[in-house]
Amino acid sequence: MLRTSINAMAAALCLVPCLAQEGASWAVNGEIKIAYWTQGPEDGPPLVLVNGQGAATRVDGDALVEAFVAEGFHVITFDNRDSGRSTLLRDAGPPSDMLDSPAAGSDDEKPDVAYDLSDMADDAIAVLDAAGIEQAHFVGHSLGGMIAQMVAIDHPDRVLSMVSVSATSGETGLPYGPALAALSDPATFADMDVVAMQVRAYRIFEGEAHHRMADSEVAARVAADMVADDPHAANRQATAATATGDRRKRLQKIPAPALVLHGSDDPWFPIEHAESTASALGAPLVIVDGMGHIIADAVAAAVAAQVADLIRSLPPL
Repeated sequence: MLRTSINAMAAALCLVPCLAQEGASWAVNGEIKIAYWTQGPEDGPPLVLVNGQGAATRVDGDALVEAFVAEGFHVITFDNRDSGRSTLLRDAGPPSDMLDSPAAGSDDEKPDVAYDLSDMADDAIAVLDAAGIEQAHFVGHSLGGMIAQMVAIDHPDRVLSMVSVSATSGETGLPYGPALAALSDPATFADMDVVAMQVRAYRIFEGEAHHRMADSEVAARVAADMVADDPHAANRQATAATATGDRRKRLQKIPAPALVLHGSDDPWFPIEHAESTASALGAPLVIVDGMGHIIADAVAAAVAAQVADLIRSLPPL
């Protein structure tokens, strides 16, 4: 089990180039600019990967992208708004604390937030438009899984299939794992600079998973994430999910084939979150043995294989 010091991993960041800054194409959704990249055969089935909260694209060395390319997919990755090279909504400042209200995300009252998951789903569609792709398979991780859900809800004609990984339905009252307590404890990040804090957060989201990230992988992830230098950006993304509220009724109406993947060792969203999502979708739930909340490079090929099996089972277009 990898247990080197946070300081050693943070120091390693200086050796990792911010490759996510290189070679980007651009999509536009109103005033929002979205950086995106394409990899793999242009005639392969188009597959959009949607990042989680605060996560930016690793252009080179991302084992999940490489696994999908090896499966023959044309892979589109992008930085969500408020992450990576895409637009940072600095003027919005820190998010409001009012989102614990039961009215959050309801039809009767829309919380006062900078944006919600539907806005982030529109960003993903802008990427498809810019790339000249009419329809695609969507695979989203964590917050990205929730965005992928909203793409399938709001833009069903653009979605060939939807895979929600390490995500939730927004159902209230579901339990959280030990990562919540660790992230909420001020002592967890005491006397750390921002890079060390990010490294520590990745290890907390990894938990005690069997499939763990190498130090070099954590360093590469953090180096990409650090391109976005707004301390409130990731929190605005989190409130977008809270503001959107419980999606179960809307998930029931998604026409696209769907799959829910979840790690057996997820320390953030316990299995109840995956079960809620799968039940609402009427979709199969596959537990990925040994995976935490993060899709570590060590488990990327197994995740890609599950997605490829779903897509290959679909009738030809």
